[in-house]
Amino acid sequence: MTITQGTRRLAILMAALLAAGCGGDGKSGERSLNVNGDPLLASLQPYLSTSPYGLAAEDCAVIYKQGQSCQLQDIAPLGYDIPGDLTPEDIAERLLVSHHWMGDSFMDVVRDLPQDVLNLFKPLNVIVLSLDIRPSFYHTDTASIYIDPRYLWRDQAEWNDIYQQQDYRAGFAESLPFLALQRYVYSNGEYVTYSNTFDVTVNSWRSKSEIAPGLFNLLVHELAHANDFLPPDQLSMLNMSTSIGNNIQLIQGNWVQTALRQAHALSADSLQLMAERYFGGASASTTLSPEQAGAAFEPDGAADFYGYYTDAEDVAMLFEAYMMWREYGALSDVAFTASPAFANYSCDDLIIGWGQRNRLAQQEVVPRARLVSESILQQELSAEFASIASAMPVDLPYGYGWCQARTAVMSARFERFSRKALAPMTDHSQRYLDEMLRH
Repeated sequence: MTITQGTRRLAILMAALLAAGCGGDGKSGERSLNVNGDPLLASLQPYLSTSPYGLAAEDCAVIYKQGQSCQLQDIAPLGYDIPGDLTPEDIAERLLVSHHWMGDSFMDVVRDLPQDVLNLFKPLNVIVLSLDIRPSFYHTDTASIYIDPRYLWRDQAEWNDIYQQQDYRAGFAESLPFLALQRYVYSNGEYVTYSNTFDVTVNSWRSKSEIAPGLFNLLVHELAHANDFLPPDQLSMLNMSTSIGNNIQLIQGNWVQTALRQAHALSADSLQLMAERYFGGASASTTLSPEQAGAAFEPDGAADFYGYYTDAEDVAMLFEAYMMWREYGALSDVAFTASPAFANYSCDDLIIGWGQRNRLAQQEVVPRARLVSESILQQELSAEFASIASAMPVDLPYGYGWCQARTAVMSARFERFSRKALAPMTDHSQRYLDEMLRH
């Protein structure tokens, strides 16, 4: 997720995230720690007490709340200060946390990242890990990323430190006839990532290897935003006499999203309208069935429905899908399912009207994902995308439940049939809400 002061579509996102007020959290008259996605960020401290950026980083991280932007004379992006390869220690010096364990868990994963992923931190001023961040986001006024600690907890004590609040966007889709879901799986249908929700019976602790795939997924998404708005080749040309926000706006013509829109614009306007309602709570006079949404989505070039919300999310979802394929061999499942007609539904009550496995290999997606990935990584990726394109996407079986379809993918679309004929299957991960809402 990103916040900026760009186009109309981006302005919708900014308004949704910055509409913080002085209401209570339902338990007291005090200001909530998180209002409409805007965390309070009142308990931040440098992860490293020896960091030379401590006070400047703390000021920068929250300055957007006053409608201001970080001044480059106070703090400049990592890549401006360090022209060569970044190290994990460089990143740790820009890390702010509300709890020290969050930095420990974060850095355990960061130390294992490939060098070209470490270098994606170059456009950042600060990395913020706080108990009250939900959902994660990137902000152009601070050139910083804000990470939801649900991606970091390792045991119940750490889970209990996290402010328990549902994603503020969760209710936006309630009046729509479809849900849009996405997940990453291996070729056999098994999940690549682990649930971010604590469950005392099935998910009470997580190792580094269980945290890493989900955190990697989140990081490459947010780092895509950072490198979109401030491309690597622009770092050496920053105007140090003004703010980072002004610098980012002045190079709008060099944004990755600008190049993508000019070369391969999305064309499904109906999905853009639906995305503004689904993710931003905007009003919409028309609706689409799951089948209609899928029919509009399939021949267009988005990696995920979230890509229709803003041009920035279009870039981030394309890059995320490529990086998950590169790092984990992950395939992206996307689907439009019927909205459940009753409360307390399970994920197999979400019936697929249209779905696809390996969306990255769709012929309309490949050139768009390649443009984005080559621009952000500053690498030539023809061989990688030739390999991606050679693996055709396949349909998720029509009429199946979302979880049943995970291991029941076939290459031909099924005709609708009665679910009573299906053997019952149970998925205990309780992750379908996270699969509905993106970063």
